[in-house]
Amino acid sequence: MKNTRDSILKQLASSGQATVNQLAKQVGVNPITVRHHLTNLSNENLVQYTEERHGVGRPHLLYRLTEEGQQRFPANYKRLTESLLLSIKNLYGKQASIELLELVGKEMADYYKSVLKGSSLEEYLNKFSQLMAGEGFQIQWELKGSRIYIHNASCPYHHLNSSHPEICHLDHSLFSRLLDPDLHFEGCIMEGKPECTYSYEVKND
Repeated sequence: MKNTRDSILKQLASSGQATVNQLAKQVGVNPITVRHHLTNLSNENLVQYTEERHGVGRPHLLYRLTEEGQQRFPANYKRLTESLLLSIKNLYGKQASIELLELVGKEMADYYKSVLKGSSLEEYLNKFSQLMAGEGFQIQWELKGSRIYIHNASCPYHHLNSSHPEICHLDHSLFSRLLDPDLHFEGCIMEGKPECTYSYEVKND
């Protein structure tokens, strides 16, 4: 049982998000068993889920690791990343670190632009959310009037937020290039908010 539980956590850590049926196929057990483990993991605050609607019928439940769940898989590159950013700031200043992070965000966006397609705004944003889940983000979006709001409940670089708050420039650079150049920053987890929020105006072509 513990091996199945660990396998589910590992699959979510690597894929970012998955449905019960996807996890059942990946882990090699039946969906009922997976659902049982997910319920227990959710009660332990290691897993959470969101609903994704696909037209008519019941919505799919997409499961993701919580912040606490992500910490079960420590990143070996944490110390290296911190050392690199600190060295850049010490040698060239904070602005150089910001410019580097913005460049990384741009290069990530260039990669995703080739695969991020959608015939409608809804399809595009759903695809965007799914791809960003693979990077460790937990994206939800909503349309209010003519404005899109992007909510991110998980930062894949949370271990750098306190020592290198400029890391947020990477996210903004990535999102603005994939969504809209005039992406507006609304608030951040680092400010004590439950999530980071961005918004932009839908432009009619």
